[in-house]
Amino acid sequence: MQFHISSHHTPNNCAVHRGDGTPPVTDWRARCKEVGVEFVAGGSCPPMHSGFMLVESDDMAKLQTLMQPVIGYWDVVITPVTAI
Repeated sequence: MQFHISSHHTPNNCAVHRGDGTPPVTDWRARCKEVGVEFVAGGSCPPMHSGFMLVESDDMAKLQTLMQPVIGYWDVVITPVTAI
């Protein structure tokens, strides 16, 4: 199943300023591969601190694992989608 993942953060909670020791994810394609999620497409708008990914997975738990480094810190929305 395909999912659209959108994320947004403010300049103040940008990963480069995170002080709790959690390393920022700098390569979401590699992060997807690491947790067993297929990366289809993605992009970002750095001035707006927003990003998106289109991914495929049959396991919602893998999506939670994928986004764990930013859940609770960024606004993350995971939406199931179908082709139109």
